[in-house]
Amino acid sequence: MQTFKVPSSEVPGYSAIYRNSLFKDGTHGGEFAHITTAYELFQHHLAIAPKSEFLGTRQFNPADGSFGAYEWLTTTDAAEYVEDFGSGLDHVFAKYAPDAKGYGTQQPLGMYANNRYEWSLAEFSAIRSRRYTVGICDSVNVGSADYIINHAEISVVVCSIDKIPRMFDRMSITPSLRVVICMDRLDCSRPNPVMQAFCAESAAALRKRAVELGITLLDMDEVLEMGRATPTTACPPTPSDICTMCYTSGTTGVNKGVLLTHQGLIHGSRSCHLSLRLSDTTHLSLIPLAHCMDRYATYTFMYGGVRVGYANGDRALIADDIQALRPTVLVGFPLLLNGIYESMSKATIGAKGVTGALSRMAYRSKKKRLASTGNLSHGLWDRVLFNKVAAKLGGRLKTIISGAMNLNPEVINFFRAALSCNVVQGYGQTETGAAGTIQRLDDFTSGHIGVPNPGNDIRLRSKPDFGYLVTDSPCPRGELMIRSKSVFAEYLGEPEKTRDTMDGEWLATGDIVQINTTGTISFISRAKHHVKINNSCWVSPERLENIYVQHPLVQSLFVDGHDDYNKVVAIVVPDSAEFVPWARTVASSTAASLEELCANATVVQELTKLLRIYSASVDLSVDEQLGAIYIEPMPFRERNSGMYTSLLKLKRREASKFYAEQLKKLYTEVGGLFVASSL
Repeated sequence: MQTFKVPSSEVPGYSAIYRNSLFKDGTHGGEFAHITTAYELFQHHLAIAPKSEFLGTRQFNPADGSFGAYEWLTTTDAAEYVEDFGSGLDHVFAKYAPDAKGYGTQQPLGMYANNRYEWSLAEFSAIRSRRYTVGICDSVNVGSADYIINHAEISVVVCSIDKIPRMFDRMSITPSLRVVICMDRLDCSRPNPVMQAFCAESAAALRKRAVELGITLLDMDEVLEMGRATPTTACPPTPSDICTMCYTSGTTGVNKGVLLTHQGLIHGSRSCHLSLRLSDTTHLSLIPLAHCMDRYATYTFMYGGVRVGYANGDRALIADDIQALRPTVLVGFPLLLNGIYESMSKATIGAKGVTGALSRMAYRSKKKRLASTGNLSHGLWDRVLFNKVAAKLGGRLKTIISGAMNLNPEVINFFRAALSCNVVQGYGQTETGAAGTIQRLDDFTSGHIGVPNPGNDIRLRSKPDFGYLVTDSPCPRGELMIRSKSVFAEYLGEPEKTRDTMDGEWLATGDIVQINTTGTISFISRAKHHVKINNSCWVSPERLENIYVQHPLVQSLFVDGHDDYNKVVAIVVPDSAEFVPWARTVASSTAASLEELCANATVVQELTKLLRIYSASVDLSVDEQLGAIYIEPMPFRERNSGMYTSLLKLKRREASKFYAEQLKKLYTEVGGLFVASSL
C-alpha cells in the first residue's frame, strides 16, 4: 500500500484519512525544518550553489530574430541583484506609492509579463522586503488584467514593455496604479523579442505619456541604481506572511484571488522535494508564472540545486528551447505533452514501413522490460533507436512531471520507453499552492495522480447525488478533501466563498476521485462539470472526454449534456493524420479535403458508430454513449483561443456558447428542447 490509512478515522459521509505511507505521522520529519519562508529557501540555494548557474535566458539576435545559447546568472549574481533591486523597491514605494494598500501591513507588487528571469528576480526582491507578488495574466482578454489590478489594489507593477501601452490606455479604470517598472531598458539598448516593436522614439513617447497620466515610469536598471545608491536593510517575511496571490484559472467562472502564505508554499515544495529527491536539476520555465505551478516547481528544485532556463515566449519554438537548454526535468500539462507525443509517435511507432515496424517492436520490448524489472533503459533498443528520439528533447531528460489534467496512459508509456525517463502525475490546485498529491518515482503504473504529498492528509466526502460514495467497494469514491499547511489563507475580499470552500480544517477541492486498492488516487472529474441527463442520470462530460480522446481518430473533443435529453453530444476534433485516410475511404473520395470530410454525412454517421462501439469496449454505460457528434476540422485553440485558460484548460461555459448553433442541431437529432448545459 502506497498510502497509510489512519485507524478509526472514518466518520459518517467521510472516508478514513489517508497519508503518504513513508510519512505515517503526517509530518515532514526534521529535514529542512530551518527553511520556513521563500526568502530562507533563496538563502539556502545561495549557500549550496553560490557559483552555480541559476537563472538563464537565451541570447537574441535582433537582425534575424533568432535565438542562441542560454546566458546565465549565478546564484550569487541573483542574490546581489535581489538585494539592490529590493532596496530600490523600498525607495519606489516610499517615494511614489506611500499610501499603497495591500493585505494587512503587506504591499502587493504586480507582475505582468511572460516567463523571464526578471520575473523571478523581481519576486525574490519583493519577498526580501516582506511584500507579496500578484501575477497578472491577460491570455484570455485584456479585461482580466484590469480586474486583477483593481481587485488586488495594485499600486506598483513590474512588466515587460509591450504591456505598458495597454495599461496606459486603460488607466481610467485602474485608479490604484501609481508606478510602472519596465523589465526592458527604456533606452532600447538591450534588444529582446518584446522590444522588437519599440524604438528609442516610441519608448520616449511612453515616458511622455506617463507624465501626462501622472504615472511614474521607470525601468528595472533605474530601480537597481536607486538601491545601489542608498541600500536599505532587508525585512524578511514570517511564515504566516503572504508570499503571493494567484488568481484561479477561471474554468468555472470569475477568477478568485487566492492568498498563499510562505508557510504554505514552503510546506508544499518541501513535501514534493521529499517525494522526488531531485538534485542538480535543469528546469525549463514555460508554464505561466502568473500561476503557481511553475514557481512551485522551481521552489521544489531549489532544495537540491537548480538551473532555471526561461522559454523564449513563442510556443511554436518550445522544442527549440528544449534543445538549447537540455533539461533534466520537464514540468508540463497534458496539452503540451500530448503535442510532443503526437510528433514523436508519428515518426516512430506510427510510421510506415521498416521504421514503424522496428519502432513498434522496440516499444513493445521496452514496455515489457519496464513492467518486469522497473528498468527504464535497454542496451540494444536505446542504442539502435531511442537515444536518437531522446536527443530531440536534449538527451538528458530524466523526469517528466504532468499536472492540471489526466495524462493518457499511452502517452506516459511511450515517454518512459522512448525517452528512458520517468513520468509522474501530480495533483494540486491554486488553493493548495499546486501541492496535493504526487506519484512516486518507483511507481511505473499509470492512470492515477499518485499519493498524498508528505505532510498532507486526504479523505473523501460522499457525493450521493452523483452516485459517488465513500462506501463504494472495492474503491471508495467521492470528493477529494485535503488537510495541509499548504492550503491557502483565504480568497481576497470573499469571506463567504472562503467559508464555502472549507469544511472545518479541510479544503473541499470540488474534484471527484477514487482511492485505488494500491492506495493511489485516480482523478474522475470536477464535481461542477457533472450534468444530469434524462432528468435522472448524472454523467461527467470531463471523464467522457478523457476516455473518448484515446480513440485513434480523435484528437480532442468537448462533451455536452442536459437534463432535457437522454444522450450526451460532442464536438469532435479529429486526428487529421489518422482521420483523413479513413474518412476518404468511407466517403469514397480520394481527394476530399479535411473540411469536406468533416462535413460529409456518411463520415459523421460512421464515426458516431465507431465511437459507440468504442464506448462499449471500455465499459461505458448506455447513458455515456454519444448521441450525436459534430466534427470540427480545426483544433479548439486555433478556432477560438478564448475557450482556454492560460493553463490551456478548456473553459466549458465559453465552449458551450461558441458552439451553441452546432449543439442546438445535435440536440435536435437526439430530441428535446435545446438548452446548452453551461448557459
